[in-house]
Amino acid sequence: MNIEKMLEIQTQVDAKIMEKVDIDKPLLQNNLKLALQVEIAEFANELQSFKHWKHNKVIDDAKVKDELADCIAFALALINHYDIGNLNTELMLNTSEAESENKDSEITYSLLESLRISSDIWGQDDVVNILLILLNLAKNTLHFTEEEIEKAYMAKAKINMERQEEGY
Repeated sequence: MNIEKMLEIQTQVDAKIMEKVDIDKPLLQNNLKLALQVEIAEFANELQSFKHWKHNKVIDDAKVKDELADCIAFALALINHYDIGNLNTELMLNTSEAESENKDSEITYSLLESLRISSDIWGQDDVVNILLILLNLAKNTLHFTEEEIEKAYMAKAKINMERQEEGY
């Protein structure tokens, strides 16, 4: 997965958005934090891991990947906002092959941890941690390949750029 390329693409999307928006930096930061939290919640809703009351869970991988892409987009936007240079992308992903005994529990924990950190983001390390949690969840628990994750993000970035060009 080429995170540096994804950051560059997100920089272009963010620049296009900012062409039409006059917003001060603190408000932008708060908006991005809240958007990330909302997208994590939407991702959780698609995964349904916390819905112990629901017995017939039908999970649509395409929708899950779409919500994951939204989470990645806002995490990357925050990374760009904090101007994190030299992001070490080589050591980012955990390559654990261990199968969890309780996949729902692992998913729910990862999502709650992402929300916990996102509720109190202090800087670049917190945003990078959220991104790592989400990417590791996608790769190791949901068994998405790095290529699938990157493809989902790139497709969403293209849609977001088109939306901005159309006056979204």
